[in-house]
Amino acid sequence: MRAAQNDHQAVTPTRGRPRTGLALAGIILIAFNLRSSTAGIGTVLPNVVADLHWSATLASGLVVLPLLCYAVLSPLAPALADAVGPDRAVLLGLAVLTAGIGLRSLPGGVWIWAGTALLGAGIAVLNVITPALVKRDFPTRTGGVTAAYSAIQGGAAAMASIAVALIIGSGDGLWRQALASSCVFAVTALAFWAFRTTGTPQVPAAPRHPTGAGRPKPSPWHRGLAWHIALFMSMQATVFYVLITWLPSIEQQHGVTAVQAGLHQSYLQAASLVATGLSIPLLRRGSDLRMMVAVSTTIMAAGIAGILAAPALTTLWAILVGTGGGLTLVTALSLFGLRTREASETGALSAMGQTVGYAFAAAGPVLLGALHDATGGWDAILIVLLGLLAAQTFFGLRAAKPGFVWPDPAQPTPGTVRKSCFSTD
Repeated sequence: MRAAQNDHQAVTPTRGRPRTGLALAGIILIAFNLRSSTAGIGTVLPNVVADLHWSATLASGLVVLPLLCYAVLSPLAPALADAVGPDRAVLLGLAVLTAGIGLRSLPGGVWIWAGTALLGAGIAVLNVITPALVKRDFPTRTGGVTAAYSAIQGGAAAMASIAVALIIGSGDGLWRQALASSCVFAVTALAFWAFRTTGTPQVPAAPRHPTGAGRPKPSPWHRGLAWHIALFMSMQATVFYVLITWLPSIEQQHGVTAVQAGLHQSYLQAASLVATGLSIPLLRRGSDLRMMVAVSTTIMAAGIAGILAAPALTTLWAILVGTGGGLTLVTALSLFGLRTREASETGALSAMGQTVGYAFAAAGPVLLGALHDATGGWDAILIVLLGLLAAQTFFGLRAAKPGFVWPDPAQPTPGTVRKSCFSTD
C-alpha cells in the first residue's frame, strides 16, 4: 500500500507541494543559472590567453570542462533525486554551482579549474532534474513551460554576456571579476530553494506502473527514438558551444574589439531569447516538431554561412545564429517531456540525452580549437559546423515525429526486441 501511495504521489500534486506559481518561480530561477555562468567565457578567452600565456587549445578547456561534467555526472542525477528528493537535489546543485563561481574568480590557475569543475557539476544536476520537475508539476503544459524556461536561459545568458563585456571594457585585468558577475543569479536561486525545501516533504519521482506493479521501465539506451533525441541534442549542443567559445575570437581576427565581440554575444543570446519566446504557441499545438527542426536548422546554417562569406556583417549573423539556436534548444529540451509519459521516464531520457549530448559538445571546442592552431584560420571550423547542422537535421526530423520512447504500458507487446540505435520506434 505504501508503494502504491508513493507511485500515485509521483504524478499528482501533494498537500506538501507548493502552489503552481511557486513551482514555476523555482523553475525560472533554475533557468537563470543554466547558461549564465558559462555565457561569457568566450568573451574572456582572449584575456585569459594573454594573461596566463595559454594556448587556444588549453584555454578552450574552460568551456570543455563544464561539458565533461555534464556528460559524466548526468547519469547520476536521477539517483541523487531518488535518494534525497528532486527538490533537495536542486538545492544541492545550486549550492555546488554557487561555490564553483566563487572559486573560479580567485587568483591562481588552480582555482579557475577547480571552480569551473564545481559549477559544471552543479549545472549537470540542474540540467537533468529540471525537465523532470516540469513534467511533474506541469504535466499538461510541458511544451509551453519548457519554452518559457528555455527563454529565461537565453535572457540570463544575454545579460551575463553584456555584464562580462562591460566589465572587461572598464579596465585591464578584470576578467576574473567579469566571470564572478553571474553569482548574483546563483545566490538568489540558492536562497529561494533553501526557503522552498525547508520543512517541505520530499516526494521522489518514483515510476508508475499501471500494468504490473514493480515492473521496471526499459532503459532509454536500448530505444531507437531515445538515440535520435540524444544525437539531435549532441549536434545542437556541439554547434552552440563551439560558437560561444570561438565566435569572439573569429570576430577579433577580423578587427572587431573585445567589447564589440562581447556585445555580439549578447545579441546572439538575446535573439535566442526572442525566438524561444515566439516558439511557445507552436509548442502548444502538438507533439510534431519537424517543422521546428527544419526552420531552426536552416536559420542557423544561414548565419554560419554568412560568417564564412561576409564576416563584416557579424552582427546580423550572430542574430541569425541566436535565433536558430534558441529554436533548436527549446525543441531538444521539449522532446524529453513530449516523448515520455511520466516524470521518472523524463528524468531517465533527460539523463541519457544530456550525457550523450555534452560528451559530443565537450569534444567540439577542443578539436576545432586544435584545428585552428593547425591551420591558422577559422574557415575550416565554420565548414565543419555546417556539416554538423546537416547531421542535426537528419536526427532531429526523426526525433521530432510524434510518438513515445516507451510503448504504452497499458498495451504490452509480447517479447522484447532490441532495435538498432538508428531505427525508428
